[in-house]
Amino acid sequence: MRKLPVLRGERVILRALRRSDIADRQAVGRHNEFSHMCGGDTIAPVSYPPRSFWVKWYRGFRREQHGFVIEAEGRCAGTARLNHISAADRSATYAIGIFDPAFYSQGMGTEVTRLMLRYGFETLGLHRIDLKVLEYNHRGIRCYEKCGFRREGVLRDSAWIDGAWHADVLMSILEDEYAAD
Repeated sequence: MRKLPVLRGERVILRALRRSDIADRQAVGRHNEFSHMCGGDTIAPVSYPPRSFWVKWYRGFRREQHGFVIEAEGRCAGTARLNHISAADRSATYAIGIFDPAFYSQGMGTEVTRLMLRYGFETLGLHRIDLKVLEYNHRGIRCYEKCGFRREGVLRDSAWIDGAWHADVLMSILEDEYAAD
């Protein structure tokens, strides 16, 4: 397993997963808005699954070679990762999830995304970082555009959510665009 660096921002720290993150994740539970932005239905009530559910989450995320915990105010507030890395193409796919609603709409996603772009381009030497975001995730799209991502296309009717079809927006940023920012 690769040892991750610690990435420090003004308000967040991106670091490797710790066993204690299970308790932080369990304390927050599953919120409808977070689930909806990840493609889940909103009709389910907020739930607080048992510890075993979060242990499974921990074990799964632990396998992410370039997966960071977003630490804010001393606790695990979300995760960010680069995956689907192609050494030949020098490319990766970016994903972020802020699951603690106490940190929504405070610029945390922008700060984390900028740290992850710096890591991807300056540390890993990537040429391209892309992502897929649901069309109704306006907060996420604004964040990505602010960080230099450009829209590339739309996957029409790619997600069935809450009884309706929704599109995914494809976005990317290239190393020269990152360097020019």
